[in-house]
Amino acid sequence: MGFRQVTEGCAGKVRVEIPSALLAQLISSGALVGNDCICLDNNARKTLWQSLLNLSTNFNNVGL
Repeated sequence: MGFRQVTEGCAGKVRVEIPSALLAQLISSGALVGNDCICLDNNARKTLWQSLLNLSTNFNNVGL
């Protein structure tokens, strides 16, 4: 079996399912920015929002 790349109708985008804790970790580490996240389900929106709130609190605590 070989690898076949499917590009028809994808427009360079993929959808994946990951644990909410991993999403929060990726956002908190800066590996994934909120602006890159679209088509979120309710759980992903809540995780994104909470992660961004946590980050803003952390920045306020260090005087940024």
